[in-house]
Amino acid sequence: MNTKIRREFRTTLKAVSFAVLASVGVSAFAVPVGVYSGIAKAPTPLITSGHAPDTPDSRVDPNVPTSKFNGVVSLNIRYDGQSFICSGAAISPWHVLTAGHCVDTNGQGNVIDITRPGNDVRVIFNSESAPGSDGRAVVTASRVDMHPDYQGFGNCPVGVPGFCVNDDVAIVRLPRAIPTTSQWYKLHDGKIDPGTVFTMAGYGTSGDGWDGYNVNPAFRTKRSGKNVFDYQEGDDEQGYDPNGPAEIWYADFDGVNRNGEKRDAFCDPSVLGVAICGDSLGNDVETNIGGGDSGGPSFIEVNGELQLVGNNTFGFRVGCLEKDPNTGECINWDHPKGAFGDAMGGMLLSAYHNWIRAKAVPEPTALALFGLGLLGAGYTLRRRRS
Repeated sequence: MNTKIRREFRTTLKAVSFAVLASVGVSAFAVPVGVYSGIAKAPTPLITSGHAPDTPDSRVDPNVPTSKFNGVVSLNIRYDGQSFICSGAAISPWHVLTAGHCVDTNGQGNVIDITRPGNDVRVIFNSESAPGSDGRAVVTASRVDMHPDYQGFGNCPVGVPGFCVNDDVAIVRLPRAIPTTSQWYKLHDGKIDPGTVFTMAGYGTSGDGWDGYNVNPAFRTKRSGKNVFDYQEGDDEQGYDPNGPAEIWYADFDGVNRNGEKRDAFCDPSVLGVAICGDSLGNDVETNIGGGDSGGPSFIEVNGELQLVGNNTFGFRVGCLEKDPNTGECINWDHPKGAFGDAMGGMLLSAYHNWIRAKAVPEPTALALFGLGLLGAGYTLRRRRS
């Protein structure tokens, strides 16, 4: 993407990203919720379906131990009397990967201080099956780390123009191991190129490709779907050098609207600076992301195993029909928010592997306790077999 188009695109992204954290000036895909309700007061987007007969209900994961998404969690972030929902994925028995903006309290890269009264990050595992359980385990974080290059959603390094969405990664440390009914996911070490199909999962607002968002997010309702990783962008600290590491992935939500018109946002070269035309993966597969889905995983499957290649952090609309002459912001769009024609993206985790692996190393005490737990589980299993 050339510099002029990047500036224009990032200005557009800033104008149309969903300002669901308006109280702190952030525009991304965490969603504010009632303090204990689990339902958003001001929902925006998440995993969305195609048009009828496909529906959001058909994308819901059963939240059982046998699900391949049983390590995909919802998070409740609470501070200053506010409460937000995000998504994440377990990457070790003690760590969950999510988005930096989910745990940023002021939009300037200020990580939540969980030692302050009233502040916490709760991780909700939805595959617990212990006797008497309601199918849920809630674990309050003991530590939260944000990537050091993340300075707030949309904030660029000194000397870099535009609206930067890079480095939006955070790790939540748990005081105890994840439930035995949940799995954790490996980071994929191979190279990922545009054209790869991503499998995404998360919690939050849903809807369909015709009418956009119309289903509220909830801590227990997880959906999944797929999209094609169309385009990548480099490191903002390196001025988006195309020869440097790729940090951002982009995809668009392709489909045929109610009027029979094909919507393919990236086929318009004014969007990304290059025409990337493609077909939908199918009405029952193609997926959009959004509010409540921030920090949720993007996977590829390797020999039957889901491996993490990205997280999901932002979305934007394409197709403005009319702008406000005073502000330049779009006031009339050619499709509903979240419908076919929208676009999305997130972080390519390969650019952050070193940092993630350095932070997601459990303390020796935790390793020893986990080992004892495994020994105990093995002893119980041998007794049962006997």
